[in-house]
Amino acid sequence: SQEELENYRKKIDEVYQIQEKEFGLEKLISIKEKNMCRMPLKYDDYFMKIATNKNVLEVVERFLGQFYILNLQNAIINTPNEEHHQSSWHRDLPYQNYVISNPLSINALFCIDDFSVETGGTIVVPYTHKTEILPSDRYINKHAVTAVAKAGSVIVFDSMLFHKAGYNSSNIIRRAVNHQYQIPLLKQFYDFPKALNGKFSDDDPFLNQLLGYTSQTLLDDVAWRENRLERNM
Repeated sequence: SQEELENYRKKIDEVYQIQEKEFGLEKLISIKEKNMCRMPLKYDDYFMKIATNKNVLEVVERFLGQFYILNLQNAIINTPNEEHHQSSWHRDLPYQNYVISNPLSINALFCIDDFSVETGGTIVVPYTHKTEILPSDRYINKHAVTAVAKAGSVIVFDSMLFHKAGYNSSNIIRRAVNHQYQIPLLKQFYDFPKALNGKFSDDDPFLNQLLGYTSQTLLDDVAWRENRLERNM
């Protein structure tokens, strides 16, 4: 809704300002992290609402099955007339150059502001989740498309799809909240259980699973067996 969009715009900006103050703008610039709001649900429970959107999770479950976890949640702030560091072609499973028959990970990119060519909407190269390497410039120039969507929409795609942020030539900030849901065989981008310090683990079984509490690596043989015993009781 419009009210939710206004809330997310405000909260994204607020959380990013906290992170910029804590880490330092110059250091963020040096590691190409300016205008990247990472792990906002750690700072504000309101972001859990968007991470558990029912319509999106129904699509995720269709591709990944019922047992999946949240790999990451990031908010991208694409400011006018400034190239974002995500403007290079990439996959959200970085450095994984192979083809697989079933999806490992699904992205849900929530459009908090309008996505268009002018606002620097995400550009994708269709079908590249089925190719091992990035195609030639000639192929990309012919087939790449900008994902055009109104604020309040969500763009869902295979995480192996090559994509990048467009250049924002408008006069408005283009924000988005990206989520990556994946099978638990893959390591989480963020250690949500430690970062959240147990938060949400007792709320309901689904959040316990989604945030990775049930997929943590156990220390040793004794811990593994104690965990197995506890599950069987």
